Amino acid sequence: MLNSYRENVRDYLEAIVRPLAKIGVTPNTITVIGLLISLAGAYLFYIGDQFWAAVTLLSGSLIDALDGTLARMTGKTSRFGAFLDSTLDRISDGAVLFGIALGGLIDWRIAFLTFMGAYLVSYERCRAELAGSGKLAIGIAERAERLLILIAFALVGYVEYGVYLVGILAWITVVQRMWAAYRRLR
Repeated sequence: MLNSYRENVRDYLEAIVRPLAKIGVTPNTITVIGLLISLAGAYLFYIGDQFWAAVTLLSGSLIDALDGTLARMTGKTSRFGAFLDSTLDRISDGAVLFGIALGGLIDWRIAFLTFMGAYLVSYERCRAELAGSGKLAIGIAERAERLLILIAFALVGYVEYGVYLVGILAWITVVQRMWAAYRRLR
């Protein structure tokens, strides 16, 4: 859902990446930096510092929006870049949930179920699109929504409720995408 608003902030994102393009920063470098910031956020969850974990993930979210903008603006889009971005996003998602669970902020079983739902949302899109469904960017909890929910709840010290909500919404999105894929591919 939030991805549909990217066009509204395109000019702002381009203003941020323009200086980076001038000094030769590549989109893949930004993608890796985004992962490192997410890993730092995961570590902060592990040590129990929800507020700074949320602030760190918020800054990482901004970085995550920049790689694609830089790639499009500089004409450096590539299939490998898209693959790298998607792969590192999955690592980031898993690390954040793992950090929350390992830090004792939520039962590991709930984190695991949430992790499964989040991964299936991404997997379903990829698999359905490869099978010919057309763009399958539908559902109430794509990655941006899931991350913002975790950030919002962590800012006020209740990340465990955020994980519950993300888990529920991720599984609803799994069902939404399954239904859409069924209708498009049968």
